[in-house]
Amino acid sequence: MNTRRPASRLFLLIGMMLTMSLTAMLTGCSSDDPAAPAAATATVDQDAADAMAADLAADSGGVTDQIADLSTAIASLGTAKSVIHERFREVVWDDATGTWTITVSRERGDSAATPYASMSRVYTLRLLNALGEPQQYRIVGADTARTAEFAIVSGAGEHRTLRREHTLDELSGAFAVTGVETDLLTINGNYHRVASNRLETLRFLRTLTGALDVELTDVTVPRALGVDFSAAVSGTIAGTYVADITVTRGDEYIERHIERDVLIVLGDGEATINCGGGAFRVLLGTGELAD
Repeated sequence: MNTRRPASRLFLLIGMMLTMSLTAMLTGCSSDDPAAPAAATATVDQDAADAMAADLAADSGGVTDQIADLSTAIASLGTAKSVIHERFREVVWDDATGTWTITVSRERGDSAATPYASMSRVYTLRLLNALGEPQQYRIVGADTARTAEFAIVSGAGEHRTLRREHTLDELSGAFAVTGVETDLLTINGNYHRVASNRLETLRFLRTLTGALDVELTDVTVPRALGVDFSAAVSGTIAGTYVADITVTRGDEYIERHIERDVLIVLGDGEATINCGGGAFRVLLGTGELAD
């Protein structure tokens, strides 16, 4: 009896199956796979949202933190009896220009440890009465300020967690504030921020160095001390985010330079970042993605 033929057929069948499996694997991983670009784009957009989260959050010294400084400055400069609030290192009045210059320097944690945060800011603030004339305090005699001009002159800092390291390189902004005579401030204006974000997990290590250029539209916050500003802020922010990406570990990218139009909706302690094809929820206090 010939016993070789069944064995040959078996080996041939096994070889065909291995060839088919290898072909399927190579096809699935090729750049022609329609699912691969979509997955990589989603990764890029999520990383961009993660970086912008630090640009927005209070703990990382984002725009929520600057809005808190703005509200606190207006509230604490209520009358001639006002004293420098503990949030500020120095507050100086220039009678010639009718302008306050406010300096901020804050630090949390040990600089050699994680978590850690440090930040410095220089602001200017002008309180304007009903005639549009500057006055030193929110209330001067019978005059109560109606509007304010708030500018971010400069800023620097870093915020470090176990997952992200955020380094601020440039910061500026100019805001028009209405409702100064009420308990609710409404803020409109432009905001520019350049920062690098080092994002790291067990799977990947990536750095996004990017610029956020946006307009704040009808962003509101209470004019009161002791308020949790991250929970009280509402309004919209829209503009662009442009970044260069360095992938050190976990290469899932099809883009290394990105330009995204962004729409950010603030409310209930969160920011919803609409970026690319996705919407990402961010906790405005910590800057962590909620999903």
